[in-house]
Amino acid sequence: MMLGGTAPILILIALGFLSRALGLLRAGDERALNGFVYFFALPAFLLLNLSRTSFTLESLKFMGAGLVPIAALLGAYFLIRRVGGGKELFYLLTTSTVFGSLAFFGVPYVEYVLGPGEPERLAALIIAAVAPPTVILVLTFLELYGIEGSLRKALGKVAVRLSRNPLIIAIALGASLSLAEVSLPRFLVQSLSYLSSATAPVALFSLGVFLYGRSYRSFVPALGLSALRLLILPGITFLVAWTLGFSALERDVLVFMNGTPIAVNMIVLSQRYRYHPELIGTVVFVSSLGSLLTLSLWRWILS
Repeated sequence: MMLGGTAPILILIALGFLSRALGLLRAGDERALNGFVYFFALPAFLLLNLSRTSFTLESLKFMGAGLVPIAALLGAYFLIRRVGGGKELFYLLTTSTVFGSLAFFGVPYVEYVLGPGEPERLAALIIAAVAPPTVILVLTFLELYGIEGSLRKALGKVAVRLSRNPLIIAIALGASLSLAEVSLPRFLVQSLSYLSSATAPVALFSLGVFLYGRSYRSFVPALGLSALRLLILPGITFLVAWTLGFSALERDVLVFMNGTPIAVNMIVLSQRYRYHPELIGTVVFVSSLGSLLTLSLWRWILS
């Protein structure tokens, strides 16, 4: 029964994986699926939910609670570097743990386990709070990786990329509509709802397609890095949520979203920047499958 919440997710991932194994889809087809989710479905989900959100002190407190555990983990990594861990280890710990699959994995899990409506709105708030700073941090570190990187140059490149990022644009637009108290016309809301409803199944199916046919090695360090993301980070999140007195629903969304696996995009980024591509790929694989167990464990603990 404990694994019941992840069974539909596992089935969708497995179907995507099998579609490649059986030759129904070919290498590269995942780009079209990811493109649909990245450029259409997820932006629609964020725009729709954030435009309906009232940004009160309580909602801002909730968003901040999603960031505090990540900041605490980064603080621990910084201390490790100060006592002799070195820049290389600091970069590896950061890039392989803070950039979670909030949208591709977190949204489907929250939607299935906690239901539509308010849980989805809370999940969108976490994405709006956590995704921009973690994306900026990871991209900056990857730009700085190596001897040629300079902070000013790296930040400039990151700023250009963020200005074209459809998720960042959707977050900014949705928040702006909410703050301006502008309601979207009914026909547009319906269109966005259709796109938004496709987010969960297509994202999970494309994850299975993406994971097929790749080389996975270095499982021991990958297990350690995955444990930081799947066990330590949600554990800190639980303590933060309990300390701040959030409701059971808010606490659950916080823990589940911060307990998601590493973003699958890290595979692409690690290859582009030649940054431990085999290890990062294995971390994505291990954390994606491992999260099916750890999220079920957290669900049992929270219940």
